[in-house]
This record gives sequence, structure tokens and C-alpha cells, in this order.
Amino acid sequence: MPDECGKDGYPPEWHRGAGLGALGIKHLVRAEAAYRCVRCLHPYKGGGEWSPCDERCEHRGPYRYRHGPDDEWFESPDDELWTGEARLGADVGIDVEAQWRILTVHHLDMVKANCCWWNLAALCQRCHLQVQGKVQMARVWPWEHSEWFKPYVAGYYAHVYLGEDLTRGETMGRLDELLALERAA
Repeated sequence: MPDECGKDGYPPEWHRGAGLGALGIKHLVRAEAAYRCVRCLHPYKGGGEWSPCDERCEHRGPYRYRHGPDDEWFESPDDELWTGEARLGADVGIDVEAQWRILTVHHLDMVKANCCWWNLAALCQRCHLQVQGKVQMARVWPWEHSEWFKPYVAGYYAHVYLGEDLTRGETMGRLDELLALERAA
């Protein structure tokens, strides 16, 4: 944890831009995730209300689609799952876009100064808000975790239960062992 944070609660390294080859923490987290939400896999290609989907997206709506650049957009209901016609559309060249899927970086334990890799998840705005309202890292969770979340919570368990700050690679190599720590507690 950094010794000093700005008025916004973030360490100075958080906001550093891409100038002079030094990326800030939030930019590094996005790059590590290949500029894609780690939860719904929506790609990030810049800001805006609507952003293009691709065949890897696994999210619900709202999304919209059209058959050609001059055609009218058709919008899905908010909770319609990204499958069927829309997924097929992205595969065959139909334009498909999702609403408000801008890539953010979420502090899973809600502490802005905690910049451990296991605390920082690249999430689109919608996933960020859903996770922020539900995930509490310190809460005992005896059930199976979502696949996307397993590395983060395993890193957290290593830190909390074993006092070890492991790299992502070390965590992945010990994933089953670390996830079992919560059930043993």
C-alpha cells in the first residue's frame, strides 16, 4: 500500500498517463486484461455510450444491432442475454453494440490505496456496479466462486490466511489449494 494518496484517495501512480513510457496502475490493469472486461469479456475500444461487441462477449443487454451501416438500429431489452441472433450477428458481420460497457478498474476490497493485483479487476461499467454492490472480500463465501473471480479471491486468501503476497502466476499454480483456505476457515 502506498504511503501517500491524493485527495481522491488514489495513490499518485494510479493516474499516471502513457507519456514517457510510464503507464499508471489503472492503465496497466486494463492492458493486463487485454482491454476487455474480465467478467463479461466485452472489449474496450474507447469511450462512449455504445461500444462494439464481438464473439467473446458474455453479457446481457441492453445491446443494439443492425444489418448494415445504413440500416436502422434495433435495441434489445435490458435483461436479454447476449446469445442467439446478436452473437450470430457479430460472427457474420452484423453490427452489434452494448450500452455503457466502458472499461473501469474496480478495487474489490473498496480500498483505493490497495493496489495489489488481486484487488484490481478490469471491469466494464455495468459489471463494476454489479460486483461493487455484491462482492465483499472479507465475507466468508463457502460456495463455488465464478471462474473470472477465482484468481482474485485466491490471491486475497493467500494474503489474509497465509500472509503471502503471491504473484498472479504463483496464485494460478496454487489455485485449488488457496481456494480451499476459505472452506477450511
